[in-house]
Amino acid sequence: MRIVAPYQAKALAALLLTVAAFSCKSNIEKVRELNDIQSIPSLRIENLNGRMTELGGIKVRFIAPELRQFHFAEEKYTDFPKGVELYRYLDSITVESSVTANHAIYYEVKELWEGAGNVVVKNMQGDELRTEKLFWNQKTKKIYTDAPVKIVDTQKGAIIHGKGLISDESFTEYEIQEVFDSVIYVEDKK
Repeated sequence: MRIVAPYQAKALAALLLTVAAFSCKSNIEKVRELNDIQSIPSLRIENLNGRMTELGGIKVRFIAPELRQFHFAEEKYTDFPKGVELYRYLDSITVESSVTANHAIYYEVKELWEGAGNVVVKNMQGDELRTEKLFWNQKTKKIYTDAPVKIVDTQKGAIIHGKGLISDESFTEYEIQEVFDSVIYVEDKK
């Protein structure tokens, strides 16, 4: 049998109290994180096929494997963590443009969409924009990015690489901030 000296017992007790205090603090922080209402989705939907309407007509349709709404966050937003497909309509039938992304967030108050990861925009003419990050401001009716872009312009027969872009929301009139290179196909009429 081993006898512990009083000073060793006090040191052991102090050590155990310190370990217990740190483990309690860690657990308390974890409980606070779990109870933080801002970080918990107020709504979660799987296999979504939703619509935004205006005066009874479909303006935007979105399809997503998962939607999470955060209505209690400081800035309300909707998260599409597994990607989204967006379709803008001229009327309830004609698709004016489409956007797909691996991840998207919609900020309700700002009416701002943020797409990330393999973002692809297509317009009615078949032109295509590819980038890794894109914003669509529904209030200003503009799409924009500071990221590298690749545009396939089917009307001009061109492929353009650059960085940064500002466009109307239908992706028919756009300006590339910095053009790296472009390839234009010309038909040989002999």
